[in-house]
Amino acid sequence: MNKMPSNPIFTEKTVVEDYLIERLQEKGWKFIPADQLERTGLDEPLLIENLVKAIKRINSGLPLTDEDIKRVINQLKLKSCSIEGIRDILSFLKQGIIIRLKRTRELARIKLFDYEAPENNEFIVTRQFWQQGIQRRRLDILLFINGIPLVNIECKDPTNPEESWYHAYEQIIKKYQKELPELYKYVQIGVAVCDVAEYFPIVPWQEEEYIKHCKWKEPELGIEDSKEAIIEFLRPERLLDIIKNFIFIREFAGVVTKILPRYMQYRATNRIVDRVIKTIKGQQDKRKGLIWHWQGSGKTLTMIFAANKLYHAPELKNPTIFFIVDRDELEEQLYREINSLGIEKPEVIKSIRHLREVIKHDYYKGKRGIFITLIQKFKEKELEAVSYTHLRAHETEADLVCRLLL
Repeated sequence: MNKMPSNPIFTEKTVVEDYLIERLQEKGWKFIPADQLERTGLDEPLLIENLVKAIKRINSGLPLTDEDIKRVINQLKLKSCSIEGIRDILSFLKQGIIIRLKRTRELARIKLFDYEAPENNEFIVTRQFWQQGIQRRRLDILLFINGIPLVNIECKDPTNPEESWYHAYEQIIKKYQKELPELYKYVQIGVAVCDVAEYFPIVPWQEEEYIKHCKWKEPELGIEDSKEAIIEFLRPERLLDIIKNFIFIREFAGVVTKILPRYMQYRATNRIVDRVIKTIKGQQDKRKGLIWHWQGSGKTLTMIFAANKLYHAPELKNPTIFFIVDRDELEEQLYREINSLGIEKPEVIKSIRHLREVIKHDYYKGKRGIFITLIQKFKEKELEAVSYTHLRAHETEADLVCRLLL
């Protein structure tokens, strides 16, 4: 573990920083002082050399040239700080960047992160990071994955009654993300820490009232302190999971924002996915479960997160997933919510006949995709034309997933 340099200015604020950095190192982050980072200049937020090495390492099976890698990095750097540019960057983080390889002239998707093998990525934490933008600012703590800045932590003095986590929150959303647009087009998550810690999405184009901030919780680990819980939130493998499966640009009712999961949504989603995959592999017999959410806790997003992660799980090979609701307005709301996140477009089942066609598609293998339907359409008499004996006899993994979610 690298030791942090001594700081002649001893304040409670630096004690908070020391604590966070020490705990982050214990979770797998490598501390590098800001003045020892390989930077091309204070106006460049990317750690270019680190990113180049990561691209080569993660995409070692492709015949990449230096020119190919330069084109990948330029696609990142040249994206604007607009909503569309930030949307594209988030897509690059999740899915990689498609280029035409110089040697083969074939299209290839170049991954920026290795989601399948988290240890194949480089996780760096630094402090007192100077960045030149409209103004020159110094950030308390910044987290990089493969040279890309993703999390900004701002700390305040918990012994000062005039300071609070909210002042750190305001500093990021009202000052930093406005004055440092090139940095914040990459940063996805802000964390404000004082006596408590709160996290929130980075949405440079949005006013404060639209940005939701939350405390992370770890009830299963018995962690009650929000500062300690945020360390668990920022564990390297968990942060990768959140970036890939839980951060989305949301466009709804004319408002464009960015969403992050709350702790119960994240926990419920991964339990659903884990149970389905274990059942598919024959590692678990229990095929049903019950998830309790309270009013206003984001039940719809939990369902969408779970369906999206299942749909893209390599173990499931393009499953059939049903959302089953009991009212027309919920059917319409769910359809709008899924479309607002820009994920796999769902199909609304309008009739019993339509439902039969989906189930009987491809010799009872079932039509692949995400479907929304009313529970009333699953009436035994109406579905008697479907031979369940035949369906079970020809059941695939995707059909099993469908039954699990029912």
